[in-house]
Formats: sequence, C-alpha cells, structure tokens
Amino acid sequence: MCGIAGIVARTPIAGLTRVLEGFSSSLIHRGPDDHGFLTWNGSGAFAAGRAAQALPDGVLGFTHRRLSIIDLSDAGWQPMVNQSGDSAILFNGEIFNYPELRDELRQRGLQFHTESDTEVLQALVGLEGAAGLNRTTGMFAFARLDRRARTLLIARDPFGIKPLYYAVGRDRFAFASEIRPLLTLDFVSRRANPAAVFRYLRQAETDGSGETLFADIRELPPAHCIELSLDAPESPRITRYWTPSRRSLPKTVDERAHLLRNLFMESVRLHRRADVPVAATLSGGIDSSGIVAALRQQEPQTPLAAFSFMADDPAVAEERWARMVADAVGADIRPVRLDPDKLAGDLDRLITTQEQPFTTSSMWAQAEVFRAVHEAGFKVALDGQGADEMFAGYPVFRAAYAAGLLRHGRIREAQNLIASAQSGGLRLLLQTMATFLPDAARPLMRRLAGKPVMPDWMQAGWFATVPANDMAHGSLNSLQADLARSREKSSLPMLLRYADRNAMAVSVENRVPFLTTDLAEFAISVPDSDLIDSAGTTKSVLRRALRGLVPDPVLDRRDKIGFVTPEARWFAGSPALRAMLERTAGTLPACFAPAAAERLRAVAAGRQVHDGATWRIFNLARWAELMRVELA
Repeated sequence: MCGIAGIVARTPIAGLTRVLEGFSSSLIHRGPDDHGFLTWNGSGAFAAGRAAQALPDGVLGFTHRRLSIIDLSDAGWQPMVNQSGDSAILFNGEIFNYPELRDELRQRGLQFHTESDTEVLQALVGLEGAAGLNRTTGMFAFARLDRRARTLLIARDPFGIKPLYYAVGRDRFAFASEIRPLLTLDFVSRRANPAAVFRYLRQAETDGSGETLFADIRELPPAHCIELSLDAPESPRITRYWTPSRRSLPKTVDERAHLLRNLFMESVRLHRRADVPVAATLSGGIDSSGIVAALRQQEPQTPLAAFSFMADDPAVAEERWARMVADAVGADIRPVRLDPDKLAGDLDRLITTQEQPFTTSSMWAQAEVFRAVHEAGFKVALDGQGADEMFAGYPVFRAAYAAGLLRHGRIREAQNLIASAQSGGLRLLLQTMATFLPDAARPLMRRLAGKPVMPDWMQAGWFATVPANDMAHGSLNSLQADLARSREKSSLPMLLRYADRNAMAVSVENRVPFLTTDLAEFAISVPDSDLIDSAGTTKSVLRRALRGLVPDPVLDRRDKIGFVTPEARWFAGSPALRAMLERTAGTLPACFAPAAAERLRAVAAGRQVHDGATWRIFNLARWAELMRVELA
C-alpha cells in the first residue's frame, strides 16, 4: 500500500526533480516507511534512487511512497525496474493472489528475484497487458512504463478501491493517488467544476462520474486503464478492461448459499495475507460481523483485535451487536467513542484529508476508528465495505425490486413485498411508482413533492452551464440496474474514497474482502429473490451463507442502521459546531443564494434542525476555503 505520482511530457521538464519531491512530500502519509524516485530522458536507461536531487531531469518522472506490508525488505522498493531494464512499475495496492500467479508464471518460464507482489504484477502485465488484470484478486492503481514500446499503461482495480487521478495540459500528462499533488502543477487550476458541485449539493454524490469537483482534474474509473504514448502524452486512450459477466450457478438457493460461503471464505483467506499483523473493523452489522467471524475461524489461535465506533445515541447505536459478535468469536473489541465538541477542531483537517466534500459527519467517526487502529500498532484492517452494494443491503433497493416484479406482471409478489415494509410501506410504494416515471416528468414531480430541481439556497445562475441531463436523478427500473449504479456511480465510489483517505491519512491499509470479481459475478448471477426475499429481507442469500458463522440474532436483524452518527444532536448540543456554522454563513461562495446563509444561521441559533442539506452547504464552503477553490 503506497502513494504514487508521475508526470510525462513531450520535451524535457524543467525542474522535474523538484516537482517529484513536491509530489513525494504531499503523499508521505500514504507511505512513511520508504520512498523512491525515477526519471527518464526518453532514451537509454532509467535513473532511480531515494534522492531526487541526484537524478537527472528528463521527459518522465515517477515518485513512490511505501507503506511496507508485503516483502518488508529493500527488494520491494519502488519504482521497480525489471531485470532487463526495459520497464518500470509504480504500484499502489496489493495483489492478494500473487503467490498463485507467481507459481503459474514460473511454469511459463519467468524468473522472480523478490517476494513482492509488485514484481508479480510487473511480470503479469508485461506478458499479458491489461487483460492479465482479470486474473488478479486485489486492489490497485499502477503505472507501468515500457521504454522500448514508448508507452505508459495506467490501471485501476475493478471496484476503484485504490484511487487514481490525472490531469492533461499542453503536452503533459500527470497522475497521482490524491488530488493535492496535481494542484501543484502550473497547468492545473483550482477552478471548480459546476456539474460536480451541483451533483454534490443537490444529489449528495461526488465520486463515480469520472469527474472531480476540480475542473482540470479527472478520476480514472474503476476497471479502466489508460494507454499513453510517450510521444503524445496529451492524448490518453481510456478503455475498460473488465466488465462483470453472469455465471452459471447451482439451481437451489441452499446450494448457491454454500457456494457464496466458499467464495467469501476464500476471499477472507487471501485478504489476510500480510507480513504485518492484521486487525478488523466491526460495526455489529452482518458484513463486518461475517469478516470478523471468518478471521476467527481461519486463525483460531491468533489474537484478533476488532475496532468499533460506539455511538452514544440509542437511535444509531450498534454497540450491543458488536459486543455480541466479539464475545461469540473471542475477539478483543476496541471501542472508539467520540466527543462532538472535538469535531469542530478536527473538521478542517478531515476536509483537507478527503480533498473533496463529503456527505455526513460519519466520515469523522470512521477516521477516528482508523486512528485507533494505527495507534494500536496495526498497519492493516479488514472492513465490510461493499456488501450492501453487491447483495442489496440498503432498504431503498426494495423499490427497484418491486418495480421489476410489476414490470414482469408479478403483481401479487410486488404487493406482498410492499406490505412487508409495514410502517414504511407507503414510502416504498411511492418509491416504486416513481421508477415508472419518464425522465422528463421527474423535475415536475420533484416540484410537486416540494423538492425543486434547484432549491432556493443554490444560486441558479452559477449553475447555468450544468447540462440538463446532469440534473436528472431518478431511480432505475430493475434491482440489478440499481445495484450496478450504486457500485459504479453513486454509493460505493464515495464510500471507498472516504475509507481510503481516512485510513491512509494515518498510514493504515484498509482491505475490503467483499469486493472481488468472483463475488461480484456471483451477485449479478443470482435471482433477485436471493438478494431480497418475499418478506422483504435484504441480503437474503448472504445471511443464509453466513448462518452458523455469525450469531443468529445478528443475521436475523431487520433494522439497517449503517455507519452513521447522531449528527443533528451533535450540532444542536455543541456550541463549537454552532459557532462554526455561524462563521461559515458569512463566507459562503458565489454558488450559494442568500437562503443558504439564512439556513446555516437558523441551525446555529436552534431555530431549525440540522439536516443533510445544511451539512453539504457547510462542508462545501469549508472545502472551498481550505483548498483555495475558485468558485467565483
């Protein structure tokens, strides 16, 4: 796990080594254990070392920050040049099945000189190109330079677990694990992207579109790669190297659950691989409980530390569930409790860490959990992220399922599903019916429901350039389509960014065993009724697969709390937070109408309850000031 950055140009880059040193300094938190640089003048051998000043300038430069997890020796140092000197790789992440891949490649005549997964990835891509990535189980963002072909291949893992941003300008191309290194370049401005700002403020979405909130910086989508000719770096070619495909599965749900359990246990086994101790995060929900239970079953005698955020509000607290799981498997639970007054002091640091706005204060709770992991001496933590988007864990997915049933004439099943929601049945019915609306009717329905496309606290003129289709945001008409959107365009991309930044800010590698291509292709191949059963139970087949591993009361839970904080109560009870709202109200950027400042002041004075819109106004304004974003 590391931080990477690089730049390439048609002609020699003046002050290249100073640029690389700046990149390295801004990524030190991602890799405090070691660092390295590489430059190339466009012909001859690469120049590499730990001192950038000792290297010559050239047309290309790499920088790497290392968090040592696998092969802790100097043999795993990067940028890594292959034995022939023909290629160099810059790698952030882990390939968990690298021993199996290495054995296979040895049988094909390749030789290896280290115990690192980096060397395996280097060899695999050299032999098979981007197509070889389909056989990896891992999380990664990397750049591989082939000096003979004069090409650069940059790729990101199938789910976007590891980040990769890039910018193009004049005759140059630059990339990095985070946004801040790119903002140091003279061809990258700090202008805001109005369409991305709109999506955040109105739809509470940021990542997943390929854009960022910075106009000149883009994000490489998951499962995509960039092929770049060193002779035309301003013309990157982006292609998709993996798309999930349906598989043939057993006929009965019990057999499918058995297969899912095997796939899950194998994924946990691979994700345990490390040359340092491994911990886990535990919320008390099904997903993290499954991981903790699997870790215990696979390593019965190894101490198991489980870090849990303990909310002090009964409405969102999951402490009893987390303790139930920890007691059942013999894990050492490490509670993390928060003082809301501390949030006011931590918020600016958190916003800078995230680099783009986020949607709730739960990001602070997550950051504090990873800080506890780090302070306890762990470099690796396993986390349950992704299962909800794979196996339909959120209640909102019931609407897409019900709509699919209606479209196929299965009216009685749809009625039973909606009735199963009990007190939430009316809301589920309305959500279901909304999926039948044509896109053109959605703005009208929003206005009728009191939710205009452009609320009064947003300055309509500032968003005049936003394309109309960017303002449309409706539900999709099938469960699998809704799940695909949540994995690729909405929920999961944001959650993965939050976790990556919060973990790497304290040099912790966050691993997510639910996000493998095998599990993804299983999930898209099962019948919808395996995901949401006739009683409206979400993640039905996953609950069945984990039966006997996770305590029954946890598997039988029907509530879905999620990783949330008592945010409204925090703001109501914290003078420091209310004072921040009041101060921010006086410095709002031009994208906000006067009603936005009035909203912040009303919440600060206790005249209005804090809500999601209030947070987004506040968060975006603080982000713009801290990151010096041009929002005029």
